[in-house]
Amino acid sequence: MASVDAHLRDLASLADERLDERTGSAPEEHEYREAFEELRALGGESAVDRLADDLKRSLRKSETLPQEQSVRSLGRDICEENGIEIPDDSWFAR
Repeated sequence: MASVDAHLRDLASLADERLDERTGSAPEEHEYREAFEELRALGGESAVDRLADDLKRSLRKSETLPQEQSVRSLGRDICEENGIEIPDDSWFAR
């Protein structure tokens, strides 16, 4: 299980390899930190690891960084699959 910072570094490195300036921007600019931290609070490190894997897979496949709505959707899917309730005030509930 990697930390939020390690996942962000991995995503940034993968983005540097796969993207040029026309197709995407750095992961820090996409609220990924907030998504990882919120998911850790809801579902623990394994949920964060799963989200990071899903984001990396998406980046490799589409060669673009998933935008905020896609990240929220991926997080909601992880919560649903694991029986994790999403509070109304959660980043994923918006």
